[in-house]
Amino acid sequence: MDHERKDDDLEKLLHSMPKIDDTRSKDELLERLKNDKRLTDISVTPVRKKRRIVPVIAAVAAIILVAILIPSFMNSMNPGKQSADQAMPKSDSKIAPAESIEEEGENFARDASSESAALMGGASQYAVFPADLDGGTIMNIGLQDAQAVSIPVSILLTKEELESKGLTVSSTDLELYNAFAEELDEQSLGFEPMHPIDATFTEDGDRLSVFLNDEHEYDLSAAKQEVFLHSLQQTFPSYREINILDASGNPAEFDQVGQLEPIHMQSGEWHTPFYVYHQENGQELLSPGFMQQAGSFEEALRLMQTAPNDLFAPTIPKKLNLTVKLKDGIAEVTFSDTVQLDSMPMNEASQMIDALLLTASSFNVQLKLGHVEPLDWNGLNFKETLPQAIGSNPLPFIHK
Repeated sequence: MDHERKDDDLEKLLHSMPKIDDTRSKDELLERLKNDKRLTDISVTPVRKKRRIVPVIAAVAAIILVAILIPSFMNSMNPGKQSADQAMPKSDSKIAPAESIEEEGENFARDASSESAALMGGASQYAVFPADLDGGTIMNIGLQDAQAVSIPVSILLTKEELESKGLTVSSTDLELYNAFAEELDEQSLGFEPMHPIDATFTEDGDRLSVFLNDEHEYDLSAAKQEVFLHSLQQTFPSYREINILDASGNPAEFDQVGQLEPIHMQSGEWHTPFYVYHQENGQELLSPGFMQQAGSFEEALRLMQTAPNDLFAPTIPKKLNLTVKLKDGIAEVTFSDTVQLDSMPMNEASQMIDALLLTASSFNVQLKLGHVEPLDWNGLNFKETLPQAIGSNPLPFIHK
């Protein structure tokens, strides 16, 4: 009974408290938040300098959310309420003290600010450009997915990581592979363990020789063979010819196809359209469809509007009509109707633009897009010829 009486007294006391209205405008609250050191003195160390930024909506939304909630937290600091709190009889009811509420508000503001700062670090990016390297380079590598597909990935290597191995940005694909492939944690990146390849390598200019060890298992099935051959092309794109040999130096023989012919490439030119690939873990990447080539850049763009199989999805919506003009190494792609990128989901818009850039790079042409708005979007300037992509699916180097 005494406990119920205390609860009744407490309820009456709370109802008798004066109602406090915050008459400040949203602009005043926002200005105060901008000047609040608790929100501005928060340092966020970026993993890597990004070329692109996510739209500021996420950051503004977090600030507005803080602005809406701050008045309720400020009420706890009101003298009238503090007097009522002091006069309030002690009871078993679990009511958080004003100091706890104020601390919770500060923690919320700090978390919201930190999350916004982290979001501003970068958006979904599926291609790598020279401006992204920041004094480092990339290691191209084809990683094996759980569905027996090789996906081309760009492992970002910092200048410090290169120097630790005695390498530079001019080091060859093979030098980078020999230095870092064994240390790469493929499983942490969402792939099956495959590297380093069970072989030794030699290079002679733009020719690469792969000497398979006798115990290799790349010919146990057609799927294993396909992943192995695709991974070689994706890992060593700078070579014009890749010779696959046995330990004695003779052309290797696989049970499925017999003697392997040299792989001829045009130094990074795959002539392949890029599609969206959905991993089982939910991660989305851009990849050629089993390295299938197109006869021309224009044909590649048409192919990108249709799924080639059940594993890959289109990167250009089928409803979009476009024309292609190729002159002096520049492909001018113009959409018949203006494409509003801001009206598309961010990841889909990034996938389409980056797939276009990767496909253009696969044909060794630069890309200029017409009828695309806004003209300045996600770090790209559509008023000019766009930078050439130098790699796909940027991922950090994670040690085993």
